[in-house]
Amino acid sequence: MRVISGLYRGRKLRGPRGLDLRPTGDRLKETVFNILGPGLQGSVFVDAFSGTGSIGIEALSRGANEVVFIESGREGVSLIRQNLLLCGITDGVRLLPRDIFTALRALGREGFSADTVYLDPPYDWQPYKDLIDTIVAVSIVGLSSRVVLEHHRKSSVPEAGSGYGLTRRVRQGDSCLSFYAISPDGIRKTPA
Repeated sequence: MRVISGLYRGRKLRGPRGLDLRPTGDRLKETVFNILGPGLQGSVFVDAFSGTGSIGIEALSRGANEVVFIESGREGVSLIRQNLLLCGITDGVRLLPRDIFTALRALGREGFSADTVYLDPPYDWQPYKDLIDTIVAVSIVGLSSRVVLEHHRKSSVPEAGSGYGLTRRVRQGDSCLSFYAISPDGIRKTPA
């Protein structure tokens, strides 16, 4: 596992020991960042279900200004810290070692705003709609924000919900990337 492009290009990252974590493969990672493109420059990025932190580190490498890592697993939290150290990254990062819903609500209460939220839950995870609904409800995204969901191609993921809609789906092997845009009815003045 390595950083593909940008400032930290070629840096090797530590991976998981067992099968509890499933890092995003290089090919899929390259696809994500090619689609996100130059919009990453100076952006605020959330890497949720971070695992090893490789997606968030790639975002930083490609110009994101700030990355929030959300990971509840002990091994994942340790790997994120190790990989940040391996790359010498100390600024522009925050690690929230909490359950995803707790972390999202906390970000909403503090008035946090993200340009991109990347979600990579375990492939057997089910409450995708609840997850995206919560991101919109706590107001951490705006009209120019993007929500990207990595999931198994057979997973049942929402096409739309209150305040968001699917704009693009990309399939590579058994993996899919679903891209969502925020609509005006998803913007709230105060966090839920």
